[in-house]
Amino acid sequence: MTIQDLKISEVIRPETIDLDLKGVGSKDDLINCLADKLETAGLLVDKEAYIESVHEREKLGPTYMGNFIAIPHGKSPAVREAGIAFGRSLDGFEYITEDGGGIVKLVFLLAIPDRTSPDAYMAVLAKLARLLVHEKFREELMVAKDYNDVFTAIKNGEQYLID
Repeated sequence: MTIQDLKISEVIRPETIDLDLKGVGSKDDLINCLADKLETAGLLVDKEAYIESVHEREKLGPTYMGNFIAIPHGKSPAVREAGIAFGRSLDGFEYITEDGGGIVKLVFLLAIPDRTSPDAYMAVLAKLARLLVHEKFREELMVAKDYNDVFTAIKNGEQYLID
């Protein structure tokens, strides 16, 4: 399977989900928290180098998507295997970007291996962005109680992506 064929449901893992984001009140806190999840899952070779790649990507343009959603991401040799961490903050917090940002409640942090082609990298981002356009999907994520609820929402949401 190539990364373009990647299904979000195939790379999201119980250990890469945080439905509370306790103690997270900024974009930096968020990236650190979710990178910890990716590291715990064994997806990162070097967490600090990966976090640096996410911050470098943040300088290129906003990852705040509106609708209380952010999709920060990094492509780095510090990533062993492609992965996605998901975090939810019911109250939300200010996600500051170069163009202002906004309040974020749902965040997907993508870890992409450096060896991934730019086209494949963009295909994964586009797939996730297309999924997050659907209000029903976002609502299911907001009420999810555990990993199984998140997985089911993603699996159901992937039906929207069938061309």
